[in-house]
Amino acid sequence: MKKLLMILLILSGKNVFAQLTPVNTIDINTTYVPGSKYIQKDGSLENTEKTQRRIDLGYSFIISNKVDTLTRKINSWTAMVDGSYTQLGKPLNENDLMPHRLFSTQFAVVNYRSIGNKWGMVKLIQLGVNTDLKKFDIHDLFVSGGLIFIKNQSPKFSYGFGVFVANATNAPLILPAVIFQLRTDGKFKFKIDLPTEVSAAYEVNKAMEVKLALRYRNISYDVQNKMNPKRRYLNYMELPLGLEGKWKSKRFDFTLGGGYLFIRNFQLKEGGIKNMFKSTPTNKLNGNIYVNAGISYRLRSASK
Repeated sequence: MKKLLMILLILSGKNVFAQLTPVNTIDINTTYVPGSKYIQKDGSLENTEKTQRRIDLGYSFIISNKVDTLTRKINSWTAMVDGSYTQLGKPLNENDLMPHRLFSTQFAVVNYRSIGNKWGMVKLIQLGVNTDLKKFDIHDLFVSGGLIFIKNQSPKFSYGFGVFVANATNAPLILPAVIFQLRTDGKFKFKIDLPTEVSAAYEVNKAMEVKLALRYRNISYDVQNKMNPKRRYLNYMELPLGLEGKWKSKRFDFTLGGGYLFIRNFQLKEGGIKNMFKSTPTNKLNGNIYVNAGISYRLRSASK
């Protein structure tokens, strides 16, 4: 059931497509990127470098899980809480549109109900605050929800489709929701969790695993800037490729890794439907290496 929930909740979290922390597990991760050249297309800003530090915290738990003994149909409710804090270099002047700090927190509730032998339906709603911590108002509140149909072709292969609605620019944004998951077992493990992760892992022994992973991250914030106050919605996107080692014990997992960030883009937009698809300049940080470390703690289940 845990693996199934991880498939179903792929749409919850810090953005429209973000992976879920394993159920009943507290997960803390930190990432550091050395000084990287900042290229700002909005306004004149030259010879600028930014250092990036981020810490992520996640926890998910089952609210209820009912199984019909006759039909074996499932009706499950799961919740997730997560937060992320990013620190960047302080702005040099009014023309520097890169926020010094970015903070996001999310609370999501997901319901999964079986509608056939292999098909299921997922209903999701999430509420969060994504801000630069300068000023708090209604624009910092991000609400989204979705309806997705999942087909569990086998324990290792699932796919689904549906619709997702979000207020990423203070206007209702309707998006198609498509998920695809494929896993293999054994010493060598291959996993595709589109659109969030593609990875290959090798199990050295029961206590250690090495993984090469390509992950996608996309999140919107409400920010303040003096150069163009109307353009207050910042969309951040990154694409890292990294190698990480995981050391596992009964309750704790420790992760240490690093890699290269190919993409880190920052794009500012105005709110409203009419501005949603307007072309705006893309500000970016150059590609650079990164290091990360994390710890996971599995809580005892309520049944024990």
